[in-house]
Amino acid sequence: MKKKEVRLHPALLLFILTIIIMVVSSVGNILNLETSYYNVNNATGDLDTQIVTINNLFNRTGLQYLVSNMISNFINFAPLGTLIVGLMGVGVAYKSGFLNSFFKWITKDKPKKLFTFLVVFLGVISSMFYDAAYVILIPIAAILFMNLGRHPSAGICAAFAGISFGYGANIIVNGVDNILLGYTQSATKILDQNYVVSLSGNIIFMIFATLLISYLGMVITEKYVVPKLGRYTISEEENIDLAQEVSKKEKKGVIVAILSTAILCIILIYCIIPGLPFSGLLLNLKESTYVGMLFGEGSYFKQGSVLIFAVLFGFSGLIYGIRVKTIKNNKDIMNCMSYYLKGFSSLLVLIFFAAQFCLIFKETNIGVFIVVSLTELLGNLQLTGIILIIFTFVITIISSIFVPSLATKWAIMSPVVVPMFMQSSFTPEFAQAVFRAADSSVKGMSPLFTYFVILIGFLQIYNSKKKDIITLTDAMSLMVPYAIAFSILWLLIIIGFYIMGLPLGFNTGVML
Repeated sequence: MKKKEVRLHPALLLFILTIIIMVVSSVGNILNLETSYYNVNNATGDLDTQIVTINNLFNRTGLQYLVSNMISNFINFAPLGTLIVGLMGVGVAYKSGFLNSFFKWITKDKPKKLFTFLVVFLGVISSMFYDAAYVILIPIAAILFMNLGRHPSAGICAAFAGISFGYGANIIVNGVDNILLGYTQSATKILDQNYVVSLSGNIIFMIFATLLISYLGMVITEKYVVPKLGRYTISEEENIDLAQEVSKKEKKGVIVAILSTAILCIILIYCIIPGLPFSGLLLNLKESTYVGMLFGEGSYFKQGSVLIFAVLFGFSGLIYGIRVKTIKNNKDIMNCMSYYLKGFSSLLVLIFFAAQFCLIFKETNIGVFIVVSLTELLGNLQLTGIILIIFTFVITIISSIFVPSLATKWAIMSPVVVPMFMQSSFTPEFAQAVFRAADSSVKGMSPLFTYFVILIGFLQIYNSKKKDIITLTDAMSLMVPYAIAFSILWLLIIIGFYIMGLPLGFNTGVML
């Protein structure tokens, strides 16, 4: 008799992993595991020692922490609020018929591979908006793929891969550069007080990587993901007729919606231009650079990016719906906004358990302990040249599985990595490029990555086998090919820039 396969619901598995993490924290605490790392004091330039110990959460205090913080962990979990707001805007754009009409129109008689490339490319570009990219682009990519007659989950995977594994790339200087710059500059002062790290020191490297990653993402999606997912049966509720042409009325509705939204975009652009009358409304004018004003932690644009994009798509859908009469009253608007939220209950349960897992793991300090230990190992090896590049890349990849946060890792690693690279005659900008490439390579498949739960949730929405559940391993199996291929590509790009001596940015190269 054939054994029945046991498929654990991801929420249950996350609960089990949470208990395991608490037990491991107890063992680590009993063994008195301790390590330390250096932090550069910006005021004095001195190196301050930070002690890292494992916090035991499998005891009276730990259980009290878990019980008392369970609700706040859930409510404050990053994907929760952003997902609800984003889906309301996308819901209006979809249920009004705007996205279906628009996609049918632009995809007619064009190769499907082109749109797969565009989805990955837009994922890389939109990663600068982080939260907004996950909750806006991913559902839109699913709708696009449905209109192409393909499985929507393939679009979800392509978009998620572009955002997560292409996070270190882009075509403009953005918030990632702003975050890394401060830590890189501080670490540079350990050896050279006068060296000034360039904010645009990785821009050429980033543009080159963006194009290659987008192409590779397209290949992985077409050759592996699309065939694996197979055909998708469009339900009546999704209301997509692939054989039906876009009518003149619908085309006019799309044009009117796009033009109306363009006016809204012009107003938005005015709000992010400093120095004009009544402008700069969405900027943090206390920052010294425009990138900091737009993408810094205090930026109103960054904090409100999910709402802004949700409003833009919701407004497009509203104008289209009024024009073609798919939205006739305020009840229709509310129905559109709540479309994606109707089946939200199972995702809420998943988010609840993911919040406990991620935040309990963070509270134990296990992830930070691993990163610090690996960084200490790298520093003790005293490597140089291409071996240093490869070891730094690999250690960063391993660290990213346990600590997905880019800022947390670079704060720990930069005081060791940057001086080591400088002693090997590499520029600090090159050390930063190696780190950002490795940071992007695998974290998108880590359950500790807060937005991994979004991937599982969307895959479940479009799960063609409704009786089955999308498990953690199902989602990870779809991401593994991207992670492997992108890791290899990132490393080849880095080594290529090193061997050929290509400029990383404006007036910035690999070597000092």
